[in-house]
Amino acid sequence: MTTRTRTYAEARRPLDRTWWNRQERHVRLWRRFVSQAIVRETHYRAHFLTTLVVGLVQLGLALVPILLLYGYTDDVRGWTQPDVITLVGLYQVVTGVLATFVAPNLTRMTTYITEGELDAVLVRPVSSQFYLTLRWVNVAELGNVASGVLLLVFGLIRSGANPNPLEILQAVVLATCGTVLLATVWCAMSFTAFWLQSVNPVAFLYTNLLESGRYPLVFFPTAVRAFLTFAFPVAFASTFPARALRGDLGWLPVVGGLGLAVVAVLLVRAQWRRGLRSYASASS
Repeated sequence: MTTRTRTYAEARRPLDRTWWNRQERHVRLWRRFVSQAIVRETHYRAHFLTTLVVGLVQLGLALVPILLLYGYTDDVRGWTQPDVITLVGLYQVVTGVLATFVAPNLTRMTTYITEGELDAVLVRPVSSQFYLTLRWVNVAELGNVASGVLLLVFGLIRSGANPNPLEILQAVVLATCGTVLLATVWCAMSFTAFWLQSVNPVAFLYTNLLESGRYPLVFFPTAVRAFLTFAFPVAFASTFPARALRGDLGWLPVVGGLGLAVVAVLLVRAQWRRGLRSYASASS
């Protein structure tokens, strides 16, 4: 009778409450991941300083072509030097977030699948996709996020831009959509490890394509612009937010970015489930 009563009570529990309970459990687990990462970082302080120095050097190297280009002109297709510096700052912020929360996990995807580590993840009482894509956090990369914010502010001051709250909201939403879109693209490429022996070449291709986000979309031919907007949507992470801060972007790209982000998340979720169905335990 007790078992039957408990089962009936569980059946009567609202579905929304159950769903929210699961999400709360995942949030608490992710907070534990972050706290563990901070503890690890305190034991290896040289790693934090090295990552910060490397990030600053990479940022400086990224600014060199821009400084050289605008040494001969003040405007390139409607973009001034301060405008491009603002864009590079946004790019640095987004890529810093990806390097902090996404890269440490997806670079391990081949090992998880080919060496059987996924088996131990599948028996945990959490979403396996959540665990494999958000388990590891590289706190040191947050220094690059901070340097990107500083460069972004510097570019805005140099350009004399004074975005209003709605324009700032547009930029934040677009940058968030860009981060989600780039993360889902990387996930989709990494999840091909279910069918390929190694996805390391795919990660190399992704990293090289990501470099295109350092430049405004109008710098590329029309076909490349379409590719960088819909197939590899890096434009939502740099060009569109930068344009929003300039005040020359409407709400249509914002709505489009939100729609693409939702579709991308659903497609990647479906790909993960299909990959699990085709997965044969590497440890058996």
